[in-house]
Amino acid sequence: MKLSVGKAGVYMYREEKLWDDSRWINVIDPDEQDLQKLQQDFALPRKYRSYILDQRERSRFDYNEETKMGLLIWRVAVSDKQNNGFKVLPVSFIISKKFLISVVNKEAKWVMNELEDLLHKLKQNKVKQPSPITLLLRLLWKINDQYVDQIDEINGQRENLANYHRHPTNQQIAALAELSDQLVYLTTATDNNVVAIQQMELSSNSDDDDFQLNAKEHAFLSDVEVETKQSQQITQDAADLVDRLSNTYNNILNNNLNDTMRFLTVWSLILAVPPIISGFYGMNMHLPWAKGEFAWVTTLFMTLALIFLTMWIYRHYHSK
Repeated sequence: MKLSVGKAGVYMYREEKLWDDSRWINVIDPDEQDLQKLQQDFALPRKYRSYILDQRERSRFDYNEETKMGLLIWRVAVSDKQNNGFKVLPVSFIISKKFLISVVNKEAKWVMNELEDLLHKLKQNKVKQPSPITLLLRLLWKINDQYVDQIDEINGQRENLANYHRHPTNQQIAALAELSDQLVYLTTATDNNVVAIQQMELSSNSDDDDFQLNAKEHAFLSDVEVETKQSQQITQDAADLVDRLSNTYNNILNNNLNDTMRFLTVWSLILAVPPIISGFYGMNMHLPWAKGEFAWVTTLFMTLALIFLTMWIYRHYHSK
């Protein structure tokens, strides 16, 4: 076993023998020295380096016939404690008949832990030693459940946001917007992962490609594709439900705004009546009911009558 220790005691470059002559190499946050070592030891194609270093790289599968190795970019969700949510990051796997190389960001090092746990169980159960491609497919099957866990968490938050009284609060609106943003990343990631697994299957079925799988590996690949598509569908369903809740919020807010504007309009009409009456009877001219000690009572009744007439007209036409 070859180890390279980085900061905080984390193994940044780790090489471990699996069984027979197969090896597993794991690299966390690779630097230029790590990439040069990988290129020297395994003759990696140069374009693989750019794919590995690009944190915005989309999921893909690329097989190089000259070096007889394939590169799989897979997007995984990691927790984002700073924003109380999660974000999506790419992890890279380079496979051949004899080795499996995993390159992960330190924020996604849980993928390495999942692979270690998988290897431990395989050795403990003394099952038939799988090939590197089978080991990778088992890992993809395992980490695919992570999307389902994230969707379950999002569905729980959505159900809480659906419990509002008369109208959603600003806090609920902000939380719903965050859920919508997170689901955009999740749906994009699952869509890309489906494309990547389909590219792998097309390469394995191509007569012109040297990336060949045996019957067991091919069946396992098909199962992983089904699971990945299921995660894609679950994520899309969750996004649709959040969109519907967002539309409901918008309708409620629009109705509340309409009610407020209607109230202000009627109130402004009511408040316009007293100045009209007092303006007329404040002029120096002869007007009916303007004489006598209690003439002001007459103007008061006229004002109230006009106010009630305005309200009756509003209710009469509004009810139709």
